[in-house]
Amino acid sequence: MKTITMTELNQRISAITREIAETGEPVRVTNRGKVVLRLIPEPVDGASPIEALIAAGLATAPTRERPRSRPRVELSDDADSVLSELDRGW
Repeated sequence: MKTITMTELNQRISAITREIAETGEPVRVTNRGKVVLRLIPEPVDGASPIEALIAAGLATAPTRERPRSRPRVELSDDADSVLSELDRGW
């Protein structure tokens, strides 16, 4: 990942943003030796933000499939009958 100074960013912002958009490579910006910004191109061609981070090397893909929904838990009684019993004092 390329690193530039805040001064360089201020002097060449158009050229730097064009380069980031064309190459897709993120750029770190430093101020007095400390990283203060990270410029990352917006995903193109419908890629999700997660896919863009993975492509940029800033995240890793999951190692296993996540289940779509949790298994349904069957209750012994429906909620109305449980509430009725509570109202009657059992």
